[in-house]
Formats: sequence, structure tokens, C-alpha cells
Amino acid sequence: MFSIDLAIKFGGNEIVVYRKGVGVVAKRTSHIALFEGTNKIKAFGRAAEKILTQPVKGVEVFQPIINGEVVDEKRAVLYFKMLMGGVYKKNFLTKINALVAVPCALNEKQLITLKRVLNSAGIKKVTFVQNAVCAYEALDFDPADHVMIVDIGKCLTDISVLNEFNFDFGRMAYIGGADMDKSIITFIQDNYGLTITEAAGEEIKNEIASLYQRDLGKYSFLGVAENNKIVKAEITANEVRVAICNFYDKIFKLINEVLAQLPNEIHAQVYNNGVVFVGGGSSIPGLYEYASSKLDFPIIIPENPADVVVSGAGKLLFNEKDFIKIKF
Repeated sequence: MFSIDLAIKFGGNEIVVYRKGVGVVAKRTSHIALFEGTNKIKAFGRAAEKILTQPVKGVEVFQPIINGEVVDEKRAVLYFKMLMGGVYKKNFLTKINALVAVPCALNEKQLITLKRVLNSAGIKKVTFVQNAVCAYEALDFDPADHVMIVDIGKCLTDISVLNEFNFDFGRMAYIGGADMDKSIITFIQDNYGLTITEAAGEEIKNEIASLYQRDLGKYSFLGVAENNKIVKAEITANEVRVAICNFYDKIFKLINEVLAQLPNEIHAQVYNNGVVFVGGGSSIPGLYEYASSKLDFPIIIPENPADVVVSGAGKLLFNEKDFIKIKF
């Protein structure tokens, strides 16, 4: 019997799989499309998500896992069997072990359900770890140093305080990139009188969003006017900033609230060592400058912040030393 070791990272609506010795082998949204009234799979991941906006007759789209929580166990098993089928050849000689990185707020019942789903999909051994622990592993800190890691994802933001030996505090808030997409949509509706899709809102964010005060970027888009005519318009980076900066301000407020709850010694360490921003929402240009103007302590943004958690999870697969696991 041979074994395959995986790291699986759960975010807001995306699941990333890292295979030891290979690297990232899958990155999918947690959607699955089934032929109506059956368990026969039409598509999964982004291909299934696309059907939400471009419906296919006789096909239903489900999202059985949201923010790491299983909300539809039977369809979650179908999803993971499909996902795992692309990672390994299913045969009795294969043993699959997985380190599973999850948001800090999942409770014991939710973790047990997720473990049951993964076992049913062929993963024999499951080890749970917080996303922040993986992020810490990916970064170069003194093991005793307490830092705050802020993981801004598509649907939620994880705020955690830890060092290599202890996970001291975790808080999760439902603030993320999807909220910013919707805010851009609302801004365009209110200021341009045009309707755009969520996909278009996300595209505008990805192409032009910036927190720099004097970003001169512009982006053309198509919207639907009240008379149902398609209209081409142009939005500036500064307008997008106005639409989304409130969400970052909310995250900064949560950071200060978490700091205020820490014991004095840990508070002092975090204050001196700084706050690390990771996740897709930390990739926005100008975050360092904007956060530095709002927060009175060092700001750290690693290179490729969206990949830090899965990179750290991959490192933990090679790490023989003990690390902080979720026990239940």
C-alpha cells in the first residue's frame, strides 16, 4: 500500500488541494451541477457556478460546502468524490491522508460532519488545522513571537492571534470580496443608472480596484439601462475605492477590537510585531498604505498573499515537528 498526502484548504467558496511533492493540483469553487432529480454530475467548480448565470435546462446547481461548513452532506460527498477523482486513482492500494485547513470559527459538530464527508470520499486520515496556523508556517517569524493574521477571503475574514506553540484567539466575520463586488454593483446602479451582474462586479474589482487615493486607472464595462438597452460606460479606480473602502474600515475596526481583548503581554507582542494580511482580499493595490494610515502598528503583506495559507499547509506536510492541530 502506498500513501498520498494532501493539504486541503477551505475558504469562502473555494477549495484548494495541494499534493505533497507535486504542488497545487486543484482549485475549485464549491459548486456542483446535477441533472435534475438525480445524482448524475453535469459539472463542478467554476463550470457549475457558471450555470447559475447561464442556466442549462434540466440541470440544478448546489453549493454543499460554504465557508468550510457542510450544508448538504450527501451532495458534499458527491462533490469530493469528483474532486478527489482528479487527484488520485481510486484503488484499494491507495491510502489518502489529508491535512485540512479551515476557518477558525468551525465548531466540533461542523468539523465532525466535514470529517465524515472526507472519509466517505476516500480520505482515510483527516487532520484539522486553522488557516492561520498554515499562514504562520509559511512566514518567517521567531517561533515565540505572537502575531495577528488577518485572512480576507471571498465571503469571510478570519482574524487570529498565535505563535508557533499556541493559538490564542480567533474571530471570524462575514466580510469579504463578495461584499465588495455587491457594493460596486450598487455604486454603478446609483451613480450610472446601470445594472451589472455579480460576475461583472467581481471583474471590475479584480481589474481596477485600488486603495490608493490618487489612482488614475479606468475600466470600461457594459451595463443594462432602465430601457433595457446595453450601455458602455467607464468607471475610475477612485470610484471603486469609494465603493469598497468601507469594508476595509470594518475589518480594521475588528482588528482593534481583537487587540483590546488580548492579555497585556500578547497585546504588546502583536503591537510590536504587527498584523499580517493574507487571502485574496489582501492582494488589492494600496492596502499597505491605506492600512498604515488607519492602524497604529506595523503592517505586513507577504508576496502573493492569496497563496500563503495553502503554501503553509504544503510546508506542514513536510514538517515532522509538532504543530497546532484542532482537537475534538
